[in-house]
Amino acid sequence: MKVVVLCGGEGVRLKPLTDDIPKPLVQIRGKPLLEHVVSHFKKNGYTDFVFAIGYKGDKIMEYFRDRKDIKTAFVDSGNASIIQRIADAAKTISGMFMVVYGDTIADVDIRQLLKFHGSHDGQVTVTTYPMQSPFGLVFADASGKITEFKEKPVLDYWMNIGFMAVEKKALTYFEKEDTLMSFFDRLIRKGMLYEYKHKGKHITVNTEKEKADAEKQLDDFYTD
Repeated sequence: MKVVVLCGGEGVRLKPLTDDIPKPLVQIRGKPLLEHVVSHFKKNGYTDFVFAIGYKGDKIMEYFRDRKDIKTAFVDSGNASIIQRIADAAKTISGMFMVVYGDTIADVDIRQLLKFHGSHDGQVTVTTYPMQSPFGLVFADASGKITEFKEKPVLDYWMNIGFMAVEKKALTYFEKEDTLMSFFDRLIRKGMLYEYKHKGKHITVNTEKEKADAEKQLDDFYTD
């Protein structure tokens, strides 16, 4: 099974770190984000990767140039939407494939995800994770008296963190003007989109603060 790694974004919120390199090559604990992503799939027995590159994609190609432990291919869609990158990468693939974000580290149980994907008749399964509020929340009664204060609680909402199992047939519903959300909306209307809930660990890096947090979180994460 091939793994499509989305790594074409510019990483504007991480500038100046991304002035000279693409966001997935930003280092966490001495390794690029991409290396952490690839390492997790390798541990689960998957070594065939298609890197959907764009911004400074030549740097990613250079990074993986001499690798012998994995099989690599590169598809450059330029300045394109996520779903366009997926569709372009899918042209090199037959059958089902995985899609993962190149800036997201998570200890998703790949085998359980694929087992769940095989248990339903949908075309795409996305992995979701509980959303944590970035703010403290205040609760009060009708009189305005505060009854509770919660510091950045985990909310009763789930967000898409990638780690998608995708049947190639799903791309027959892709339209050129689609965003990822409009493509998902179409699959939802057809009853073809499912979620796999991940309750383990998850790290995403969009800002320098998140990068600093990620450095600390890796203490409790999977190790090589």
